[in-house]
Amino acid sequence: MRRNPSDGVTDGRTVGRVLRLAFAFLSVSPTVPLSAQELPLNAGALFLVFPVGAQAVGMGQTATAAAGRGEAAFWNPAGLATLSDDEFALHSASLVAGRSSVLGAYFPSRGIGVIGGAVYLVDYGDLDRTDFNGNTIARIAPRNFEFLASYATNLTGSVVFGINYKLVEFRVDCSGDCRDFPAGTGATHALDVGGQFRVGPGGPLRIGVALRNIGFRLQVNNQAQADPLPTRLAIGALYEVRLRPATGRALDQAFDVKLAADVDSPWGQVGQSETRLGVDIGYQRIVRVRAGYAFVQDGLSGPSVGLGVESGSLGIDLARAFLTGSDLQVESPTFFSFRVTF
Repeated sequence: MRRNPSDGVTDGRTVGRVLRLAFAFLSVSPTVPLSAQELPLNAGALFLVFPVGAQAVGMGQTATAAAGRGEAAFWNPAGLATLSDDEFALHSASLVAGRSSVLGAYFPSRGIGVIGGAVYLVDYGDLDRTDFNGNTIARIAPRNFEFLASYATNLTGSVVFGINYKLVEFRVDCSGDCRDFPAGTGATHALDVGGQFRVGPGGPLRIGVALRNIGFRLQVNNQAQADPLPTRLAIGALYEVRLRPATGRALDQAFDVKLAADVDSPWGQVGQSETRLGVDIGYQRIVRVRAGYAFVQDGLSGPSVGLGVESGSLGIDLARAFLTGSDLQVESPTFFSFRVTF
């Protein structure tokens, strides 16, 4: 994806526009130019609020109380504690200015808990820097990276706990005539902490609480321009209902419905709360159909749908989100997840 600023002086604004639009987490063509002054304070770390994982996106990004999958690390690390098998997973999505990719692996160990990690890349594409005559004089490549290390364990019979350590990096590389261009690299450290507990006989209701992106500011150029991380407190619930099985069938051979709701708010920062709702219906893990709605900021609220299939040790999930009330002309993004258990 390319953007052509009018001259070398406006390159900072061009990168700013890429990052500002990234908050929309959709593939777009900007209809209104945005200046550097309109860039959010935490622009360099906005990718930390992008949704990861097709299961979560299909359910309207409701994942604070989700469990049993590696993608839980990006929503509430406590959800990793219920993993029963080693898992290797790949997640990808087309976002506003490029593509996001996640490669993760998690390993449960009896008596220790679940350990693992992931590498997360958001590639905003190459941008052409032009002179006053429209000639390309340089190429700019902004990227975000996250290196994640996770640990989760069962504290009691119904309570689990998880924590992530994250190395967060924003990099802007420039090749060609890069004079007066603010290229650079910024890195910082952060933590996610979370817990989950079950309520009721058999634990049909799961409650989750997570505090994400607790850490130092991300500094690229100087201390005065350091970006605070988008720290957020999330609370979610998931309720599972098993439908009546067919005559002669066991209860675990019946269809089930999962209803989920999440609310999250900025922690120590100015901002509004966001609400998400989702539903997941299916037969065991073989086939799952999902839908949800995210009530988020910047006019980017909208529904989503998803599908999951699993056979043996292989699983594939797809999801698509649709915007309503946005001022941007967007293409609805597709999220893809592939996982192998062993």
